[in-house]
Amino acid sequence: MEIARHRARPATAAQALAAREAVVAVSLRCAGQNCLQRSIATALLCRMRGCWPTWCTGVRTEPFAAHAWVEAEGQLIGEPYPPGYYVPVLSV
Repeated sequence: MEIARHRARPATAAQALAAREAVVAVSLRCAGQNCLQRSIATALLCRMRGCWPTWCTGVRTEPFAAHAWVEAEGQLIGEPYPPGYYVPVLSV
């Protein structure tokens, strides 16, 4: 992901949301519970369009769960969770 991100301009929230919606529209796997695949596909589609959102993986502790998502302009993109619901472990 770090290599793919190289020299890309930051994605706007609108660009990241458009990429996420496109990914979900064409892939049943990405539209379901597969957050890792969805977030990677969203980030890579943004990159193909010349920009890059912040790609994140993280956890919550009560109850434990892992999640992957993208952010842009300080916003979670297309996620039903409030900011801080998951604590980022890795961000690119």
